[in-house]
Amino acid sequence: MSSVSLLEEGRLIEFHIEYKENNRLTGNIYKGKVENVLHGLESAFVNIGRGRNGFLYVGETLDDRADLRSVVPGALDVQAGDYVMVQVTKEEVGQKGARLTENISLPGRYVVFLPNIDFVGISNKITDASRREMLTKLLQKHKPAGGGLIARTVCIDAKKKDILAEIKRMQALYEKIRADFEKAQGIALLHNEDDLVYRSVRDMLGGEVERIICNNAETVQKLKNRLKEMDSDFSHKVEYYDSAYDLWDVFGIGQQVDKLLERRVALPSGGSLVVDRTEALTAIDVNSGGFTAGADHEETVYLTNMEATKEIARQLQLRNIGGIIVVDFIDMLNAEHKTAVVEALREEVLRDRIKTRVQDMTQLGLVEITRKKVGKELSTKLLEPCAHCKGSGSVPNAYYVARKLRAAVTRAFADTGCENAIVQIGAGVMDAIFASRYFASICANEWKNKRVYLVPNSQVRPLGFVVSANDDAFLNLPTTARLLY
Repeated sequence: MSSVSLLEEGRLIEFHIEYKENNRLTGNIYKGKVENVLHGLESAFVNIGRGRNGFLYVGETLDDRADLRSVVPGALDVQAGDYVMVQVTKEEVGQKGARLTENISLPGRYVVFLPNIDFVGISNKITDASRREMLTKLLQKHKPAGGGLIARTVCIDAKKKDILAEIKRMQALYEKIRADFEKAQGIALLHNEDDLVYRSVRDMLGGEVERIICNNAETVQKLKNRLKEMDSDFSHKVEYYDSAYDLWDVFGIGQQVDKLLERRVALPSGGSLVVDRTEALTAIDVNSGGFTAGADHEETVYLTNMEATKEIARQLQLRNIGGIIVVDFIDMLNAEHKTAVVEALREEVLRDRIKTRVQDMTQLGLVEITRKKVGKELSTKLLEPCAHCKGSGSVPNAYYVARKLRAAVTRAFADTGCENAIVQIGAGVMDAIFASRYFASICANEWKNKRVYLVPNSQVRPLGFVVSANDDAFLNLPTTARLLY
């Protein structure tokens, strides 16, 4: 399991997590076999070697840009039995296979490389006219024949030599992918997106980033090498974290992630948001609570709604909420206040790297938001259906409990100086921990001179466990105790 957190002044702004057993598909490129063509829908089902066939649609693109869609080819020219190069644009969901496209897109730090679409675009977040003109001329000159390039937001202040060097790397990468397609005998994975750590650093890194802290020495070295390839100005910011205390504890990450699993989100003034996810959309309700700072009721409501816009934008990013979102702001009578709240929300979502659109407020005080679905929503990664309530509720999954347990045991060793620890934990979670071998690496390295015993306890809640670091406790171990590796 890998996780990446972006913090500003100690406050969590972005959080991403991936499990090795459930790898992300979006961005992967396959040699797939067309199984069935739906000519009336300009689409086809393609076997990419997964349990379910992917769905290939002629208008699909990995990048959600209206201008780009206008230059995408408008006809699907494939037959059943054909082998095609396709890229995953959306993850598998339920019984639905992955969404696929033939319009390959290779994202880098500075540019998105489009080998098959004749197009040059500049990120909308680059607003300086002279910079946009310079970048447009640069990309027009160096784009591949018949292909295209899109300048990403980081090009606001990027060096020309770094942009050109990346274009060359992207060109070489695509040539390798094409060669692998020709060589592959049947269905094959041709290219997969980089791991979570590198993707996150690639997309988040900018001049405002002060430090990149990682608790894995091998990853630190790889990251430094990759950053030297991209931009030598940033490799020195990577630091190896080596301490007796867990990274999650030191930076308060664990506590903040726990709050992302709750429906209610507290606002600094005393108001709150309530976030509810349904099959069709996500609803966010704004409540004033005990906030009474305004001169009158209308002013209080306005100030609460304005404060809520910041937290709404933050929660959309943190929870990775995609699709349709409907926000029920507190009713306002003043038309200027309504306009100001919507504009404030639009300003806040500009920081989001995922395409997000905010519509005008309706007469009922509702604001509709659409946010592109990229990967899975955070709650689906950290929670799983409860066996007792048959899916009407959720409990934390074993991997997430294991990550919290790792932090707690590390803290207990550091606080007490003991070499041994006993953990009371639910039997189901205990079995899952041993089956996944989650602690195998840390027991062989950081904890190689320590002993940790897990003891099943039916009284422990799904999210709970009790850790005691006491060397004398091992004198009366129950027979059900098991030693971690």
